[in-house]
Amino acid sequence: MTQKKTKPSLSSSDGSSVKRSTRIENAPPDLYDPDEPRLGRRESEPHSSEITYIHDVLTTNFPDSRTVWDLHHYFIGEKPPLKGKKIDIQFDISFFQEFSIPHTLSSYDASEYDGRIPDMVINILSKSTWRADLSENVDTAKNLGIPIYVVFSPFKVTSKIYHPPFLRVYVLKDNKSYDQKELYDITLEQEEKISKDKIIDTSEILPFRLGLKKLDKFHKGEQSLFRLIFIHPSEEKILPTKLELIEREKEQAVREREQAEREKEQAEREKEQAVREREQAEREKEQAEREKEQAEEKVKELEKKLKNYHERYGELD
Repeated sequence: MTQKKTKPSLSSSDGSSVKRSTRIENAPPDLYDPDEPRLGRRESEPHSSEITYIHDVLTTNFPDSRTVWDLHHYFIGEKPPLKGKKIDIQFDISFFQEFSIPHTLSSYDASEYDGRIPDMVINILSKSTWRADLSENVDTAKNLGIPIYVVFSPFKVTSKIYHPPFLRVYVLKDNKSYDQKELYDITLEQEEKISKDKIIDTSEILPFRLGLKKLDKFHKGEQSLFRLIFIHPSEEKILPTKLELIEREKEQAVREREQAEREKEQAEREKEQAVREREQAEREKEQAEREKEQAEEKVKELEKKLKNYHERYGELD
């Protein structure tokens, strides 16, 4: 005989029975611990640092575009098997060219913005996400028609084939498939020049090119750290963060001030030289006038002598 299940209940203060929610009663325990570090896509300090760095660079250099970081994104699938289905996907970074959302977001729902999809999305590989980032998330981004999908390893979080330096860029082609470009080398070492042949060119779609920089820091004291860098589309220059831009502008202002001071000093020297030349010219003028006066006096003296001679001896034959 099957035992009849009783409804969960508890006793109230007056002794009567109060019904309890079976949904709450049977729910798994809440494992959230506020003392534990936040888990999710940001699984390490390097991961979090790189998201912050990328967001900083993109918002600083492209203020008329919108850069979204570390949010859920909601789209409607474009092609089978996702056609018509609502898609919930996380990206570390999504970049929308010439697109403004004047307020902050809790998530990005494309249906609220005329179905607008990002021009580029970036996922930084981590221990729990790298497999999805290199498989299912690629196919989802392709299904949505996202023009550029980028993944890279900040340190060793994957199988050996994807160990850094590793950068992969998926570029959407006209037939809606992805062309895959890879970089297994360092674009920029500390304090060295950019290696032109170690850049992935995305400038036909985006206002920059992509590369990898080896940092001078280490993860857990031994693992090298790598950074995704954004390079000017036609010059060998790395796009700066806001702080770097302020420092550059400050340095430029100092150089311009020093240049202005040099030009002022040069102008003062030229002015002093002009004064000296004018004074010299005036002295020469005075000298010339004195010499003229002396010549005129001499001529008068000679004419006087000649006159006296004529008076005394008469005209010469």
